[in-house]
Amino acid sequence: MNNSLNQQTYDLFRKEIMTFSLKPGESVSAAKIADRYHVSRTPAREALVKLEREGLIDIYPQSKSLISRIDTDRANEEWFIRKTLELGVVDGLFANVTEKDIKKMYEYCRKMEEISAAPRTHDSAYEYLKTDDEFHAMSFRIAGESLAADILASTMVHYNRIRLLIDLDDTYSRRTDDTHVQLVKHLERNEKEAYRELLSRHLGYHVQDTEDLRSKYPGIFTEKEED
Repeated sequence: MNNSLNQQTYDLFRKEIMTFSLKPGESVSAAKIADRYHVSRTPAREALVKLEREGLIDIYPQSKSLISRIDTDRANEEWFIRKTLELGVVDGLFANVTEKDIKKMYEYCRKMEEISAAPRTHDSAYEYLKTDDEFHAMSFRIAGESLAADILASTMVHYNRIRLLIDLDDTYSRRTDDTHVQLVKHLERNEKEAYRELLSRHLGYHVQDTEDLRSKYPGIFTEKEED
């Protein structure tokens, strides 16, 4: 029961950080978390420590704990890992994909389009991001690279917070919806180089998108250090 409660507290706390229900720079403590989720301080403290390890909490000993701001340098490093790994599995994906896999990928596309068509909320953007992740994770698993998929799932916290901000914008999400459908079409037609080129362009939007979001939401990003 305690392990279940610890996990539940962690999951709720993490989701509220990822969806910006708890704002970057906001002060948190074990007492506040315990009160917020109606739990004792033990699962609250464990959630704090675990989320610090992930880079979502900044703990200043004997002082305070804050929801971390988005670290764009870290996000860029995470993005580089994703781009390198995902482009790296294209050959394996095309060598192993089945009609059943393609059907499942189209199902993910339809789910993303359904979420996009509904009124946008932080919770729906979070669901959209999860579905997007499941779509891309399929590429790794089809290619026989499940470990790479697991590494991405556990290390992309700053990059994924940027992606969630992107998903909150209808213009960006429409671009994403269209790209995912076209990726599956290239896969279905065995158009490997066209798939690789489109995937590279799709992942490459991150750089400009990040700069646009820094201008739109300046308070939630870390300040760039001067040389």
